[in-house]
Amino acid sequence: MRKSIDFCQKNLALVLLIFAGALFSATTANFLTVTNALNILNQNAYTIIAMCGIALIMIGGDLDMSVGYHMSICGVLCAMLLTRTGIPVPVIVAVTILTSVALAMLTTFLTQLLGIPRIFVTIGEATLFQGFAYVITNSKTISNLPIAFKNIAQGTLLHPSLTYATLLMAAFVVIMSFVLSRTYFGRQVFSMGGNLTAARLAGINVMKMKYIIGALVGFFLGVAAVILIGRTGAAAANTAAGVEINILTGILLGGVSIRGGEGKISNCVAGILLVALISNGMQLAGWNPYFQYIAKGVIMLCVLGFDMFQMRRRSVMNNRRKEEAVLTARQEA
Repeated sequence: MRKSIDFCQKNLALVLLIFAGALFSATTANFLTVTNALNILNQNAYTIIAMCGIALIMIGGDLDMSVGYHMSICGVLCAMLLTRTGIPVPVIVAVTILTSVALAMLTTFLTQLLGIPRIFVTIGEATLFQGFAYVITNSKTISNLPIAFKNIAQGTLLHPSLTYATLLMAAFVVIMSFVLSRTYFGRQVFSMGGNLTAARLAGINVMKMKYIIGALVGFFLGVAAVILIGRTGAAAANTAAGVEINILTGILLGGVSIRGGEGKISNCVAGILLVALISNGMQLAGWNPYFQYIAKGVIMLCVLGFDMFQMRRRSVMNNRRKEEAVLTARQEA
């Protein structure tokens, strides 16, 4: 019984995903089909790719709230280059990703320069990126993107609903899962999230790690922006606005603590898919689409509350162990 409880606590998102899937399969027609499952993956491929970067930074003890408009301004830049220049598509994709990396590195630099947490820097940057995106597009949508570019996200393989975007997403998830669980770099990221001071004393070059993590975050957000506008076939200043909420909800559902130092990419994927599955199930059931926002808000509050409960529980248990250790030492003396 205890093992079952521990499994559910460590894999909450997966358990809820299975439960929600079973519920919608039993109550909603056309839900449990291969096509619908692949459509859910296709629609959320860019979200999961972006999540790979944001989960990395959260496990390392930071938080980025500029994700939506970071992706939007990168998407707008990409669309403008595609429609207004004759530069080859691969070069434009590379420029878009490099721009995203540069923006993420700038965030890291400002965080170090100002000496304040990354979350506050990115809140300011989100508004900055939003303003730039609206100015350079003149609040207009950029459409008519080249077919060769749209095929990056919309092209299919083996199955009419299995897109390149989904395959790319799966590859990134596998790679990041391996990096975090099997490499020295991954152990350093967890150490930084667990205790930054202890990580520094253990010989980890914290400054260098923060820049590497920032670069990786920028890479994933750049790729996600390319996939998003490739799938929709257009870009606007608010194309990815609000996506950070879905990502943050999925990551917290996946067991990444708000304070960092723990979590698994596979569970974060389950968290993202749970949020997506609930939205998909509600649509197929004919529910009012605005209920989706209520559901996401409730889920966010619940996972934050559960995370705080876990933190308090661990604190109480650690204090109890310390008291027992002191008592044992006194008795032995």
